[in-house]
Amino acid sequence: MRKNSSVVAALEDNEIFLRRVFSKHVTSTVLAMFGGMASSLANSVLAGIYLGADGLAVMSVVAPFYFLFSVVGSLVGVGGATLAGYALGRDDKERVGEAFSWSLLLCLGISLGLALLGTPFLAQLIAAFGCPSSLMPAAMDYGLIFLWGGFGAALFYLPFNFLRLVGRLRLTVLLCSLMGGINVGLDFLLLYLGLGIEAIALGTVASQIIISVAGCVFLLKGEGAWRVRWPAFRRDALRLMKLGSPSAGNNFLTFVRLILLNRLVLAVSGETGLAALSVVTALENFSVIFLSGIAQGTSSFVSVFSKEYDTVSVRRVEKQAHLWGFTLVAALTVLILGFDESLCRFFGIQEAVKLTAATEAVRIFAFSLPLSVCGYLMFFYFQAVGFTALANVLVLCRALLFLIFPAWLLAAWYGLAGVWWAYTVAALSPIAVMGLALPYYRRRGYSGFLLQDLSAEREGEYLSFAVRANPEAIIAATDQIEAFCEQNQLTGKEQILIKMSMEEMMLSIAEHCFPPGKQDTIDGRILLHSRGEDLMIVLRLRNGGQLYNPIEYYESLKEKDPLALGDALGIAMVMKAADAIHYKTTFGINNLTIIIERKGR
Repeated sequence: MRKNSSVVAALEDNEIFLRRVFSKHVTSTVLAMFGGMASSLANSVLAGIYLGADGLAVMSVVAPFYFLFSVVGSLVGVGGATLAGYALGRDDKERVGEAFSWSLLLCLGISLGLALLGTPFLAQLIAAFGCPSSLMPAAMDYGLIFLWGGFGAALFYLPFNFLRLVGRLRLTVLLCSLMGGINVGLDFLLLYLGLGIEAIALGTVASQIIISVAGCVFLLKGEGAWRVRWPAFRRDALRLMKLGSPSAGNNFLTFVRLILLNRLVLAVSGETGLAALSVVTALENFSVIFLSGIAQGTSSFVSVFSKEYDTVSVRRVEKQAHLWGFTLVAALTVLILGFDESLCRFFGIQEAVKLTAATEAVRIFAFSLPLSVCGYLMFFYFQAVGFTALANVLVLCRALLFLIFPAWLLAAWYGLAGVWWAYTVAALSPIAVMGLALPYYRRRGYSGFLLQDLSAEREGEYLSFAVRANPEAIIAATDQIEAFCEQNQLTGKEQILIKMSMEEMMLSIAEHCFPPGKQDTIDGRILLHSRGEDLMIVLRLRNGGQLYNPIEYYESLKEKDPLALGDALGIAMVMKAADAIHYKTTFGINNLTIIIERKGR
């Protein structure tokens, strides 16, 4: 894209805000997930140390229960936070409370339903998960505790997503870290008191319940607290679950995969294979801490930039995400390969036969990790930019199809080693699928590996800037915006529309988003894209203040009083002229994009 140099010299783009916010969100998400996943890793280690390979095997068999409740949590937690974000942008406090209330009711209701339905058939379920008869008593004890206490795992998705939605990142990291610490402390205490595998289950569910309840209390207390009420809008329940379905689908496929892998490994190598699978699963979950943290911290920014036709920033963000991902995962791979046997001993596997099997599993699995980075990040990328079908195909291939079927085939030829090599096949499958899909999308006008529409980048003029959130700076900035419009020979009506609307929206943001005296900035961008005689105007405003959408705020005022826009003519003009208005809350950051189409310029 090109800039008008004479204007940019006076009103320069400030990328510090974006870099700071991006780094902050990615780092906090990784740290939060690390704190939460630390408890899972610690459970595997303590089960191996105190209970041996049989303890690891039991955890592997019953692990699908955890992912089942994760399906519930992601369905209502992610969906509820997204729905609440839409309501926050409209300053609709009643609908915000309804979104949280629906999430809470659905989470507890579905979790209770699973416990009631699953208890009478617990033995059959655990047998279906691939549990050998020798481990059935211990697996029943573990499974019953988790079936009734698993609502804590589902409930934790509410504070994890709702707190990040409003930008309370430090609290999210603190809660996740405390959950891991409480889990480990309870495990040690209960194991010391003489409990067996029940100690691990009780420590896990108790820590999840304690932190989940504490997180919900933080949401319900203090300024801007969420309110629990009986929901009046019944349709919001279905809309909420629809919004959370992609994340829930990913967890559900992991749930199915674990069941099938347990059964396959049990058939190939019995309890020895289950213990090795438990170590591999723990290491895979550890790698997901980095990948999922980076992907979740990246995808929201990508979705916003895509709506702004800011393809340059999309590429920069994805480049940074892949660099972070490859660096962290490569370091983890080197660590695993350098200390493969020591890691297995760390998990409590000491018996020679089982140690050999677990060491081989870890060594083979490590090769799949660097290859999985691209596929994992691209799933979130394509979901963020709107290629939902392609994203779903990628996750289906990686999480299930190209792991289970290759594992079944390779196990017939190479035994247990074939199962571990299937992880490498699964890691490569998204890259192969994208390679096959590229020609189809390129024929539709998309370019590169990221499938971007580059027409605006190649042909458009744009101005990006950052301005202090005070009236003097905003008014001075609008003079430069007017100069940019004049240099690009916009009509008088278009110049007035852009200048007045940008000025009034920024003044409204400064008033509603920031407390008096706070020195903060508003990031703006104007894109002009000519297509023959037609012109597309894209206006974007971004800030890190309180969640607020000036367009929807004035729309709500207009509904109450038709004359309310008398002092906001620019906003009234842009509301009438806009062909599309997109508002998105990127975990505490306001992003407003307005698209105006002018035909026959």
